[in-house]
Parts: sequence; structure tokens; C-alpha cells
Amino acid sequence: MRIARLFTGLAGAILLASSLTAQTPPTGGGRAGAPPGGGGRGGRGTAIVLGEQCPAGMTEIRPNSCMAPQLPPPSIVDYRPKSTLIAPVHMVKTAKFPAIDYHGHPPGLGFVTGVDSIGFAMDSLNVRMMIAADNMSGERLKIAIAAVKSSPKMKDRVRILAGINFQNVGPGWAEKAVAQLEADAKEGAVGVGEIPKSVGLTVKKPDGTRLKIDDPELDPIWDACARLGFPVFIHTG
Repeated sequence: MRIARLFTGLAGAILLASSLTAQTPPTGGGRAGAPPGGGGRGGRGTAIVLGEQCPAGMTEIRPNSCMAPQLPPPSIVDYRPKSTLIAPVHMVKTAKFPAIDYHGHPPGLGFVTGVDSIGFAMDSLNVRMMIAADNMSGERLKIAIAAVKSSPKMKDRVRILAGINFQNVGPGWAEKAVAQLEADAKEGAVGVGEIPKSVGLTVKKPDGTRLKIDDPELDPIWDACARLGFPVFIHTG
């Protein structure tokens, strides 16, 4: 009997709660046809129906519930991220095996003492060879290669990529650029690079259009690279 009364009381409570819920009007600025309670926890937000857009100045914080920002938008200058990564520190200061740095911007390539100082830095990291990608060409490239060849320690440990001047790409440009590239190859350049981000971002042709890396007027250069067996290092924007 006592168990039966308990079940009867629970059933009555459930029916009462269901009746009260059905009679409760939407809150939080709800609209007709929207879920009750503003579509958000605790009645927060403005409810919308499925497929409806949020009112101007609001964003959907939960399904079918919109709200305007409660704080001013953050600025990137105030961004102070804090790492939540918790891991043991394991600093690797030297390569286990002799490595090749294929993207080097070493200072001091223009004189022998500078080249030797690069060698000391490479030795401390166990870097066996460096590919200098400073977009050098002409006299600057010639001086750098001569400095490397003059260093007994470094003459076999530094290779230099040639550069290309992408200014004023238009009639007559390709012939001059290819001739310079062939001259740089004879001096000892081993490839081209790095082609800078300015190609694709800021470099423009004489007609004012932005120069793209796949511009047909650059085709003679790429054909020359293929003929010379030059890899091309592109860092374009």
C-alpha cells in the first residue's frame, strides 16, 4: 500500500509539472513559433525559429538563440595568450645527425671571416651544409661565392641560390633576366631563391597590375631554370 501511494504521488507531481510547463509563456524576448525560454539556458537571449537569421547586432550563442555582445570587441594588441600545454622540457640543441639547412639567411657571406663565423655556428648545431637563400645576383653573388671558396673550412659547406629582379616585368624583361640567371649559374649558383613574398603582394607590372607567380611573362625564366637544372625556392604571397 505504501509503495502504491508513493507511485501515485510521483505520477501526480509529473502531471502537475507538465501542465505548468505547457502554460508558461516564452521569455527572453521569444517570438511566435520559437522554443520557450528564449532558446538559451536560463532564458538568456532572443529566440528565433529554425532557419531564421539573428536580428541585426546579435549572433547565435546557442541553437535558435541570439544575443548581442556583452563586452566590447577585443583588440589584437590586447591579445595575451597563455599556453595551457603541460609537457616536460626537452631542449634539442644539436642535430643527432649532420643536417642540411636548406633555407639559410646567414650574415657575413661577403667576406672570409664572416663565412668562418657561419661555420662555427653551424658546427655548434651539427649543421653540415647551408643553402643561402638571400636572392643574390650579379656582383653581390659573385663576391659571396668567392668568399666561400676562399675559406678552406667552408668551401664545401655553403651553397648559394641566385636571385631574380622582378621589377618592370614586361617587354624585354625576360631576355635580360634569363641572361643574368645564366651568368649567375656560371659563377656557381645552384638554384633560384628565395622568391620573396612581395611577388604576389606588392610587386606590380608597368601597367599597374599586381605581378602573379604564374604570369605568362615569367615563363622564359622557369624554362631557363629547367634547362639549367635549377630548383626554385618560392615564398610567394
